[in-house]
Amino acid sequence: MEQKKLYLPFALIFAGALIGAVFSAVLIYEHNGAKTQIGSTVCDASEASSCEKAKDSAMGKIFGLPLALYGFVFYGGIIALAALLALALNDTALRLLWWGSLAALIFDLFLLLYSVFILGSICRLCAITYFASAIITAGAFLLNRNGEKMIKPEILPVKAKAVFGALFVLTVVTGFLFNNNAIDSQVAVSNDASERERRLREDLHNEFYKQWKAGEKLNLDTPRSGNKGSTSPVLTIMEFADPLCPHCKDMGLVLGEFVKKHPDKVRVIFRHYPLDIQCNDAMKRAFHVGACDLARAIECGEAQGKFWQMHDAVFSQQEQFMRNPVTEKAIENLAQGAGLSAPAVAQCFRSQATLAKVKADIASGNRIKITGTPTTIVNDRRLPGSPLEYVPGILEKILLEESKR
Repeated sequence: MEQKKLYLPFALIFAGALIGAVFSAVLIYEHNGAKTQIGSTVCDASEASSCEKAKDSAMGKIFGLPLALYGFVFYGGIIALAALLALALNDTALRLLWWGSLAALIFDLFLLLYSVFILGSICRLCAITYFASAIITAGAFLLNRNGEKMIKPEILPVKAKAVFGALFVLTVVTGFLFNNNAIDSQVAVSNDASERERRLREDLHNEFYKQWKAGEKLNLDTPRSGNKGSTSPVLTIMEFADPLCPHCKDMGLVLGEFVKKHPDKVRVIFRHYPLDIQCNDAMKRAFHVGACDLARAIECGEAQGKFWQMHDAVFSQQEQFMRNPVTEKAIENLAQGAGLSAPAVAQCFRSQATLAKVKADIASGNRIKITGTPTTIVNDRRLPGSPLEYVPGILEKILLEESKR
């Protein structure tokens, strides 16, 4: 009759430990970034119940291992301890089960409060393991109360010890296998995603190359100013740009890095195309006021052999010039900061020859019907419009193909 009193406690302990172990295993995968069907169903039901915050929190990992791995080992240890007690009651094991389960429940209560007040949301998968700990604690309490007065063997049987040891070792090994498999799965998914992205980029580069190759020759002249890179290039890249165009600034940085990477194969040429009605007849209304003056200032750098220093100085102050009027004093200060002779720049700035050079570039741009900046010309063919992040890869593809000729 006394043994029947232990059926319910054991049922609660084993049920709670199994639930805790199963959902801890799921959490091991989720907290390593490897999505599972159970995790997606439970955690992603709403933003407030997502496991992401719990995973990324300070309590998500301890000593570099997911907290869920410790939980899995705990629940496996409870199963092993309960199996030992099912084979042979023991006072030490009973107390260990009771106090261990109570300590785990208190820790889970701390995690619950941490989630509510610190993270502002509850991880539902974690909450299931808290419920499992409560079930185990209830079973351990009943088992301790009913079993402490029962007759117990003085020495634990070898069989009970062996079962406990085997189950506990199996739990630890299985937990680390789950953890390593979750990491490997995430790496495999990441590698697969990277490979798909690589192939997509390669296809896009090939498509943009075909579009570029099919483009008509523009028969543009090659100005002597604003050049850098190879004197016998495989690729000659012209950028028609406006000093007040943020996208032109970004494109200039990309082209600058590209010519640094291929100094013996690539030449970059800067062409003026300010979107300013002051010097651009194609403009029908005021837009980038002051861009013409900045274009003249850049061109004045060429007279002192410092075209690119002045170019970089102007573009580095682009935001300031977009907010404030472009004055001769501001240009002189900019020139001095870039290491140029400010008086010489001031004299050059007022020269009609400087304005004529800017207008010559604008005329070339209007002849090829530029509709916006930056417009990039590669080997006398217009580069198809594409997101800036793809431009280096497209240029690499064109360089590769043109190098074969």
